[in-house]
Amino acid sequence: MRLKLLLLERHWQTHRTFASEYDKAARKVDTALVGKGPSRAQLHRWTSGELKGLPYSDHCRVLEKMFPGWTAEQLFERVTDDQAAESAPTVQAPDVPGAKDLLATIDQRLQAPAGEVEWGTPEPPPTPVSPALLDSVEGVSEEARHLGRHLLELRSVLRLSGEETAQLAALSGNIVELSMTADIDIDPDGWSTVIYRHQLLNLSDRPVTRLAREVWFEYTEKRLDIRPNADSDRRVMIQRIHDTANLSKFALKISPSIQPGESATVGFTVRGGQFLEDHYWRQSIPRYLRHYTLRIRHRGAGQLVRCGAAEEHPDGSENSAEDALMWDYEGDDVVMTLTRNYLRPNQALTLRWDVPHESA
Repeated sequence: MRLKLLLLERHWQTHRTFASEYDKAARKVDTALVGKGPSRAQLHRWTSGELKGLPYSDHCRVLEKMFPGWTAEQLFERVTDDQAAESAPTVQAPDVPGAKDLLATIDQRLQAPAGEVEWGTPEPPPTPVSPALLDSVEGVSEEARHLGRHLLELRSVLRLSGEETAQLAALSGNIVELSMTADIDIDPDGWSTVIYRHQLLNLSDRPVTRLAREVWFEYTEKRLDIRPNADSDRRVMIQRIHDTANLSKFALKISPSIQPGESATVGFTVRGGQFLEDHYWRQSIPRYLRHYTLRIRHRGAGQLVRCGAAEEHPDGSENSAEDALMWDYEGDDVVMTLTRNYLRPNQALTLRWDVPHESA
């Protein structure tokens, strides 16, 4: 098995050493996977060829983190010592131009991050790049090499396509949101709880220490209650900047900061806003966003009178987003979900709905 040969090459073949390296990689993939590595008997099956197929997907994710550039399928291929020695340079050699192009793109964008970039547009997939080859590329900055290594690790963890990896490289110099989710729970009287989660990827050359945000409601009884989420990857403190009767501007202060090349999820919860007559949620997009999800549960609404979604573009044009809108009933609750991919700065999404109103 190729896995066995790679373990011998790194001197990780004992179960104790393997478990230690497994946990190091698991912390970078998902902290919930730490301590969940294979038992001694399982590791023997992995390296002896007794395993049929592949391990569970979580194991595959961690193994691909332990051995950057190798897929789980490749790690569990049956190879001889001679085949492994012969295959390595054959597989990696075509990666050299790709590594050079990737680092050149990052370097260029670090110096001048502004300008149009492809974002979500289908293109022929570029040549895959092995992280090990980044060190052999000359004529690029250490900052670009550092970001490139982290970007290729992220490709493995998130199963990004080569196209997406190249597009993210072209966004170097920016803070990119890999995902943003907003979960809104509205009670029968219109009072709401809004939970936001932002997965940030720092492709700049500076640490991220704060995230500016604002929320607006049709009606509030008093100042909005805004608190950090307990499940954030970093410690978060809410810094109030400006409050009015309906609007709150604030910032999430992040500690420790998100270093260049790192990704982290932070979030906050807002209570105290009420939906009365005009039911809508408008989401402005401040930075490049890979995936957005808005989920709304309107409890006790009974039925929808109307429901629609629109996408606004930086040039002011607008198009329907109803192809990405789903709604359903769960008892007396109305449940709506809007998703959108590859959004740009200065875009916005608006979901509008209406439910029967009580007679005056």
